[in-house]
Amino acid sequence: MPNQFSHPWTAKEVEFLSANIKKLTYKQMGTKINRSSSSIQSKIRFLPIQGKIRKHNVNSNFFKIWSPKMAYVLGFIGADGNICHSGRTHVLHIASDDKDIIEKIKLTLGYDGPIHQKERFNGKISYSLRICDQTIFNDLQKLSITERKSLTFTPPEIPANLIRHFIRGYFDGDGSVCLRNISYKSRIVVYFYTASQTMSEYLYLNIKQLLNNSYNGKIGTFLIQQKKPHYRISLGHKSSVKLFDYMYRDSELYLERKFNKFTVGLGYGN
Repeated sequence: MPNQFSHPWTAKEVEFLSANIKKLTYKQMGTKINRSSSSIQSKIRFLPIQGKIRKHNVNSNFFKIWSPKMAYVLGFIGADGNICHSGRTHVLHIASDDKDIIEKIKLTLGYDGPIHQKERFNGKISYSLRICDQTIFNDLQKLSITERKSLTFTPPEIPANLIRHFIRGYFDGDGSVCLRNISYKSRIVVYFYTASQTMSEYLYLNIKQLLNNSYNGKIGTFLIQQKKPHYRISLGHKSSVKLFDYMYRDSELYLERKFNKFTVGLGYGN
């Protein structure tokens, strides 16, 4: 594919960028003029039209002060988010297959940008936020959210009264609640997944502590994607019931689908 060195930009191409910025994605523009997304991004950054691009509003100071909602969103990002930067652009990306939680996080962050949609190979729709804000980027780095963090994520020091909100956020990003098809009531099973050994140990120790050391589960390991080790923590029915009370007590921010599945397993819903 042509680049700016082997194929200098033409006046017609620059005119095309000026006319379609904020209308088409970099990829869509690249398809039409046979340029790579990165090449288009680089060119736009140094054009006068860059100053015309509106920066979407967001609460830049959201991650500066601990709160239940801040701890939740941080946990969710630890599971299903990432940060990256290129030149002067600093981006927080948050994604989920559940649109409701993306809408809630968008509202919580005071973000007025769009929710992006992308169809995955399995036919499901992924919903995401792409927030460009250097202050948020820097604050997340201080909170142990680093670029390419999946294998190394280590939670920061979290106020004790907010750990349950952080764990609920992580659970909504990388956890699951299952209902076993059995006739008796003890049918809830909860799983936490992570590629970070440090995170698996953090979850295990905190779950054990909240259950007053009655939890005797283990950290299981399994292999996916080029035999990289991943970790799973599983809880049976009794431990899951206690976890439900621990995570959702007096909570305002959570993923509806998982909460509702819990309530069905507890006999509160259908």
